[in-house]
Amino acid sequence: MARVPGAPVTELTLHGRAVKTVFDLLGAREDDITYSLGWGLSRSEALARAILGEVFGTDAPQGPLVAIRLQESETGTGRTDIEIEAEYQHLVIEAKRGWRLPLPSQLAKYTERLLARDERDRHIAVVAECAADYPPVAALLGAGGGVPVSYIPWARVAELVQTTARAAHSHAERRLLAELHRYLLGVMTMQDVRSNMVYVVSLSTREIAGSSGLSTVEVLERLGRYFCPVGGANPGGWPKEPPNYLGFRYRGRLQAIHHVEGYAVRLAPWERIPELAGRVEVPEHDQFDFELGPAIRPEHVVRTGNLFRAQRVWCALDLLLTSETIREARDKTQERLANAGEV
Repeated sequence: MARVPGAPVTELTLHGRAVKTVFDLLGAREDDITYSLGWGLSRSEALARAILGEVFGTDAPQGPLVAIRLQESETGTGRTDIEIEAEYQHLVIEAKRGWRLPLPSQLAKYTERLLARDERDRHIAVVAECAADYPPVAALLGAGGGVPVSYIPWARVAELVQTTARAAHSHAERRLLAELHRYLLGVMTMQDVRSNMVYVVSLSTREIAGSSGLSTVEVLERLGRYFCPVGGANPGGWPKEPPNYLGFRYRGRLQAIHHVEGYAVRLAPWERIPELAGRVEVPEHDQFDFELGPAIRPEHVVRTGNLFRAQRVWCALDLLLTSETIREARDKTQERLANAGEV
């Protein structure tokens, strides 16, 4: 069969991972994502103007573009991630990997810089993955002092890239933006690179603290919802990054595995569920609020296998579905990771 002109000769991998776009050569670290967006902005005036329009409003005068700057440092006022300068507008973008947000003190330094040297219309935009209604986002919007602060989710940035690509007149610009869009979609969720790992949690048939009348089992089975604390400051050993798969065990066995289709980080996700709103007495803490895919049911009974009552474990998906117990799957997973030098 003849090769299609322009198609890749063969698959390219870098350190074992597939390279689908030129941006994948950089990687998925925070700086890599910043550099990729900066390159796209520098090669597409339409994209730069679309970002400015998103922040300042589409009717605000921009004038000619002056510069796109990456990681501009200035003594005493820190280092910005991206700056877009036009004749009448100056935008500082603080780009964060995943759902983490900058400190208000960091934005205050950018404000000091902008007010000291600029007479144009000035603005600071924070870009991250957390939901726009996440309370710490609202707290940041007033952190700019004399300079307005906006929040743009990465999903919206990707949408602007895609829209600009469709309207591009140049084939080269359209292709570059299409690759940037594909790259952003690949790094947005920031899930664990060990994509077949399942985080197995224990659910309870007891009522959730408060007067909800529902247990965590009922919340999953009846409402199709699950949320859990974000790790780090929380001492319970919860994950710091969202898993790709969640496994649920209760009544002495593995009941189902769900792919994580999406997530948001919220302080009280139960308040968005009518059956739970105002009726859950749990201390506020950053929570992963998961969007779950269809249930994967094991073809045979996979019992717990003498794990502690509420113990949470990591298992490889294939081992979890083929082992007799969750504990066996966990032990085999640890052995596999050890042999691969990953533990």
